[in-house]
Amino acid sequence: MMTKIGIIVNHSTKAGEADVAKICEYIEKKGGSFHRLKVRENGGELRENFTDISELPKDATCVMAFGGDGTIIQAARELAPIGVPVLGVNLGTVGFLAEVELEQIYEAVDSVIEGNFHIEKRFMLNGKVIKEGKIVYESNALNDIVVARGNFVRAISTMVYIDGNPMKNLYGDGIIVTTPTGSTGYNLSAGGAIIMPDAEVFGILPICPHSFNSRGVITSALSKVVVDVEWNKRSEPVEAIASFDGNEGIRLLPGDSVEIVRAELTVPFLRITDFKFFDSLRKKFLTI
Repeated sequence: MMTKIGIIVNHSTKAGEADVAKICEYIEKKGGSFHRLKVRENGGELRENFTDISELPKDATCVMAFGGDGTIIQAARELAPIGVPVLGVNLGTVGFLAEVELEQIYEAVDSVIEGNFHIEKRFMLNGKVIKEGKIVYESNALNDIVVARGNFVRAISTMVYIDGNPMKNLYGDGIIVTTPTGSTGYNLSAGGAIIMPDAEVFGILPICPHSFNSRGVITSALSKVVVDVEWNKRSEPVEAIASFDGNEGIRLLPGDSVEIVRAELTVPFLRITDFKFFDSLRKKFLTI
């Protein structure tokens, strides 16, 4: 059976085009086939469905996503419903989600064609934006869902509930709700804990809280987390945004809320090496 490999390349990473062309030739030379997927320059206000996966064979072995973590996340979100594994190839700076660096890609192609790989599944978040009791937006996120202050350089007030129990009223720049996959992203930069990839938990982290006693919380992935946007001072305009995996945000006002649970979909990542999480962390940190 012929190995069929999808190819997604970050359109802004022009330096990788020549390399990708050589890799496509190599795939064919090894007896496989490649299917270059179109990437739209502008995928809309929320940057969703920016990749056209309609031309991808349903029996594709995997999709190689060339770029940084953002490219890999977008590819993973779009491929999750059809269950095609993602193989991240780092063309970015750090690339926590990338399985291989560009110089390792030919060995990676060999492993894929020979079947020397395994699949690692990562869970996602499902978030609903609720205004006046109605769901106005719903989407999944592989890394995180963030409720943060909007265009005004003012702190926002939020109340976080875990399974209906109030956690704390938080005044600051916002809240990050992260998966283990996303714990090495914005969560890490904001001072949150690194979570092992196979842990069945969410991380909840205040962003720049105006308090000495505000700390992050780790809760079960079976929990329901609700973030309410509250009034600060009624004399001041209050505006926040909800962002899913760093996409352009949905505007929130006091009284609006975001409900977050574990998504039904999982993202399969193709692993071709004996992946050791902390070895990867140490290597990536040296590049920062």
